[in-house]
Amino acid sequence: MTKLQIISDTNKKSLTIKKIVTAKINSQQFRNNNLVIVIGGDGFMLETLKKNKKLKKQFYGINSGNYGFLMNKFSSKNIIKNLSRANMISISPLEMLVKNKNNQLKKSLAITNTISPTKQTIPIC
Repeated sequence: MTKLQIISDTNKKSLTIKKIVTAKINSQQFRNNNLVIVIGGDGFMLETLKKNKKLKKQFYGINSGNYGFLMNKFSSKNIIKNLSRANMISISPLEMLVKNKNNQLKKSLAITNTISPTKQTIPIC
């Protein structure tokens, strides 16, 4: 069976948590080929979701940022239990359609915590 995927931000705290999680998962032989563990802050999770929007996988976030209102608190002691008992939710991101100054239509998913159209973009309703 395929191992689950772990994606982490590149900061020291995220990489340390990744090492701990990887060791725990390997030592307890936790396998879930439909799960992607994302370690970082909210912005990193949103970026990862956007980059991997075509994957038919579940994403579990572990906070290594400052606030982490989208992420789960890290617990080395309970990581396997937390992964096993996680309640999965489904998100339906908004799709943004804009026209740039060259009259070209651009589409983008609104998987972000802020959207700021510049004066060069006009939302199409």
